[in-house]
Amino acid sequence: MTSPLLIRDDEIFLRMNLAERIQHWLLISTFLLLIVTGLPLFFYDFKLFKWLLPSGRAFYIRGIVHRTAAVVMIANLVWHLFYTILTKRGRNNLREMLPKAKDVRDAFELFWHNIGLTRFLYRRGIFTRFFRANPYWLFESSPRYGRYNFIEKFEYWALGWGSLVMIASGFFMWQVEISLRFFPLWVHDIFIIVHGYEAILAFLSVIVWHMYNVHLNPEVFPMSKVWLNGRITGKELRLLHPLEYEKIEAERRRALSEEAL
Repeated sequence: MTSPLLIRDDEIFLRMNLAERIQHWLLISTFLLLIVTGLPLFFYDFKLFKWLLPSGRAFYIRGIVHRTAAVVMIANLVWHLFYTILTKRGRNNLREMLPKAKDVRDAFELFWHNIGLTRFLYRRGIFTRFFRANPYWLFESSPRYGRYNFIEKFEYWALGWGSLVMIASGFFMWQVEISLRFFPLWVHDIFIIVHGYEAILAFLSVIVWHMYNVHLNPEVFPMSKVWLNGRITGKELRLLHPLEYEKIEAERRRALSEEAL
């Protein structure tokens, strides 16, 4: 049982501090620059991308912009790594980001909740006795998440893995002499292919998945403002991160009990 007196719906909580928001802004800007200056080169035969692919000196400048954005992104990732290791908040966030068995269960439950098949069968009188005896399998509500849900965790670790792949392959594409000194030509060709397809995967995951979950999801539509101001209300916390909400509530209730003694 929750008490509205402990956490007001209009109370403001800090979800992303300034350092975390700057890291996110840098990631967004460098990612967009890398996509605009890189994907057209990978799809140079496509008419759709030809207008984005300049020629002459502009093509040379495109390369400089692409590599500069890559260096800034790497520096930002290094900053994030040190921030995560050296600050208490960073370590706490990382601890919350670690995958757990509950994440697998949450993914399973969300899938069947969204499909709605078991509820459909129950309403049609199919397997009624089973569902009454085992109401869990009706998946009537979506999973209850803590500070980060399984989607956010997956995106976070996918970004880390994808960044390592892009940095390694991009470095050897940039330093061709070093690449050919240590690897045969066919390995260098693999670097080029991997770099391109990993970029496509990253682009699609951001456009299709991340944009929907963060901005187009009916629960936050038309846009979550957390990435801008870092704030989340008590109501949003209760609806989107109920386990974290209950944790804060329990801490406040315990503090009140200690004060009363």
